Amino acid sequence: MASNREALNRQLQQIVNSLVEQGILDSTFWMVHSLKEANSPFFLTEMIPMFCHNIQTTLRDLNRTLEKEPVNYYDMNELTMKIKGCTSSFGARRMALACVTLWRAVDDKNKDRCGSALNGIRQEYQTLRSSLDRILELERTIVSHQG
Repeated sequence: MASNREALNRQLQQIVNSLVEQGILDSTFWMVHSLKEANSPFFLTEMIPMFCHNIQTTLRDLNRTLEKEPVNYYDMNELTMKIKGCTSSFGARRMALACVTLWRAVDDKNKDRCGSALNGIRQEYQTLRSSLDRILELERTIVSHQG
């Protein structure tokens, strides 16, 4: 059982290292991952769905705010900072970088650029979500082998 768990942990490490090399994640993700050791073996299996839910909610709110006329750029800025903070503190590097593009468009009060930047964030989220789904599945398997 222990060797199987070790193999699963090595597989997880390879996946995350590959995502770091691709720039999808950064080393902050390893710090988030290490919190499971200090808190609970279920920490990451609970944190990933919560992170995804928060991102989806904020993306929906950004979209709704951008669609309203006139655009409330103060609210856009607040939501952009919220999603940037979430992604940065989770280690979602490429998504955090895409948020900077949106922040600049919001700062310039340029609705077209905001729309393009928001589309870029959505694309990065889809890539990230696919990767996190793989990590989550593996984490659940690892946790199930700890008993």
